[in-house]
Amino acid sequence: MANASPPITRPRVVVVMDDPLAKVLELVLRHGRYEDRVTTDRAEFSRLLREWTPHIILIDLDLHPTFLELSQTGADKTVPTLVFTRRRDTALKLRAFEQGADDILRIPFLLSEIVARLYAVMRRTQGIEVPLAPRLRLDSVEIDLIEERLHIDDQEPISLTVTESTLLYLLAANAGSVVEREDIITSIWDGVVDIESNAVDSHIRDLRTKLGDTWPSSKFIETIPGKGYRWRHVSQPERPN
Repeated sequence: MANASPPITRPRVVVVMDDPLAKVLELVLRHGRYEDRVTTDRAEFSRLLREWTPHIILIDLDLHPTFLELSQTGADKTVPTLVFTRRRDTALKLRAFEQGADDILRIPFLLSEIVARLYAVMRRTQGIEVPLAPRLRLDSVEIDLIEERLHIDDQEPISLTVTESTLLYLLAANAGSVVEREDIITSIWDGVVDIESNAVDSHIRDLRTKLGDTWPSSKFIETIPGKGYRWRHVSQPERPN
């Protein structure tokens, strides 16, 4: 009797998304022990479908809408696809499902929602159950995916709004690098809705307040004049695999 095939421990995921949001997805995927490739190039995307044979595809539908149709025609078999949108447009969502999307996730988001949707789509379409870990670390922040709260140093657990959470993800996942204001606006709002010119500053201020972060001597979020914001990188000890 032939031996059973070994279980797949690192499902392959192609991410079609721009930085800084792509780095958030990469951290979530590594946390879930997925193997990922990030691209926004159509030729590279088609090559990955043919040669790398991903188990699932994640697409920013607002910024890269043509990749959804391409994902359904560029491989030998249809690849399960989860799309992200910032819009509340029911017609857009219906078209996405008609074009082959398996699930749709709204931006801004909670990381717990991404983890749960990925788990559900992988189990439903591929029969693969990816182990779920209850906590995820973004630099110096530990996120409780079950309670949807943050843990930082010795502070009490912190609860954030969905927008505050996504803003923190963008900054902490890109720790040490400046995230420009326009990139924040594009990543969270995409210009689909008109936002006030000080909306980013207002959310940063609220986030700092909840983190107990006092500007200008901020421990977590630095203001880079004329550019944007930067999360102060905190080196973490290596963890055993």
